[in-house]
Amino acid sequence: MSYIHYDEKPNGAIYACVYESYRDKGRVKTRRGENLGRVIDKENNIFRQKGVTYQYVLGEGRRDVPDTALPKESIIPDSEKLILDFGDAWFLQEYITRQPFYESIRNVLPEESDTVLALIFYRLLTNKGASCHAKIWYEGNYTYLSYPKANLTSQNISKVLKALGNEKIQRHFFEEYLSSIYKDSGATGILVDSTGVPNATKMDITQISNHNGDINREVRLIYVIDRNNGMPIYFRYVAGNIIDVSTLITTVSELEQYGVSVNHAILDAGYYSEKNTAELFECGIPFMTRVAPNKTVFKDAATGNLDDLMSQKYAYRYGERLVFIKKVKVDVCGYNAYVYLCIDEDMYLMQHKKTILNALDDKKDFNETDVAIKRLGTFAILTSEEISEDKLLPMYYTRQQVEQVFDITKNYADLMPIRVQSEEAFAGHLLISFMGTVIMQKLQQDLLKRRSKKAKALNAESIMIYLRNQKCKVYKDYAIPQESRKEANAIYDIFKFKVPYKIPLTTIEV
Repeated sequence: MSYIHYDEKPNGAIYACVYESYRDKGRVKTRRGENLGRVIDKENNIFRQKGVTYQYVLGEGRRDVPDTALPKESIIPDSEKLILDFGDAWFLQEYITRQPFYESIRNVLPEESDTVLALIFYRLLTNKGASCHAKIWYEGNYTYLSYPKANLTSQNISKVLKALGNEKIQRHFFEEYLSSIYKDSGATGILVDSTGVPNATKMDITQISNHNGDINREVRLIYVIDRNNGMPIYFRYVAGNIIDVSTLITTVSELEQYGVSVNHAILDAGYYSEKNTAELFECGIPFMTRVAPNKTVFKDAATGNLDDLMSQKYAYRYGERLVFIKKVKVDVCGYNAYVYLCIDEDMYLMQHKKTILNALDDKKDFNETDVAIKRLGTFAILTSEEISEDKLLPMYYTRQQVEQVFDITKNYADLMPIRVQSEEAFAGHLLISFMGTVIMQKLQQDLLKRRSKKAKALNAESIMIYLRNQKCKVYKDYAIPQESRKEANAIYDIFKFKVPYKIPLTTIEV
């Protein structure tokens, strides 16, 4: 059975939509149907939507009703804007609907899918700002037509973020998202790293951290990246006072629950410990990690192996850098492993001059200085498997993809500042940021695959800036894109997108 539900807003305006009640296994349930727009005459079921006034009859649908047939006091001036920002939102919608993960985003909250996508668009297409500005932006952007059921009032955004923070909702999202990426393969090499999310909220997970001497009130956000394509595949968060090294095994274990069988892990130095190393060996996961100089395995490998390290027989070219690499077989927790002692020539020369000058100024003993010089520019990489020296650094420095992803998350996907007060809303905020990061990283990766000069001159952010200038005019039945500039045409050409001359409003996705 269908019925019309009315929703009165704080400003006095009343909106309506059709609901249908039905029985499911003996229980009466309801589902939302067609959005009817603003109520003009409740008694006669007359509504106004996208500038069109009509009558709606249950079971029959819409009937045309001209404004002249209505009493003057019932006619509400059309508040929709006639010219909208078009290019950025149209491009983004065209782009994401072609991605395998699009449906996983739409399905995360089916009843609020338009709101979720509009929130993502708001974060990716604007200079961000508080949620109270989202509705203003939405009404002046093509997103308003692409996702017409979005409700970007502050109250509803808070409700949606809390819903997205629900553990059951997040698990469902990652099940669909990871399935869309890996299909039946499930195996991947991963990069794991964390970043601090400073905030002053009173959530229990906000704690004092001391990360490499940097003290903050924060939450630690852990990202897992696919090593092969640089795409984010998972995130989790822990209290700010939990150290990285204690989170690795839990992160890998959670990935396994989603069918992601890790076949190689590259880790930041903060994740190294004998316990983690033993666990990775026992699980049969090959790994690579940088080891801090104060670790026993570093000291043991360095003993007697640094004196001749800067010999030509250990020299390797890495881009424009000269790096000396010596392989040392070691025992870690009863397992055979390898420490690669490395000296970066540029770093060595820079530190060498500074060390000698400081020693002269402070009148230090030259024997003490000579000992210190032997370790200048030195770093060590521990691996569970033997790797040829010329492939070591290219493989390890895929970790830079994590830094790129964190940069996108913080600067483009609106990770900070934190404007929520509950942990559920915070978790929902992180999920929205993750979705936005996935989209922008995929766009950036696709740009890198294009070899044209035009593509090389762009990045994901500049694309949105160039396209923002293209507008569209909204009429009764069509949105008509205005002529695009040279820069926008170049972007459409790179991605082989063709902007239609006119877009029927009835065909816009709802």
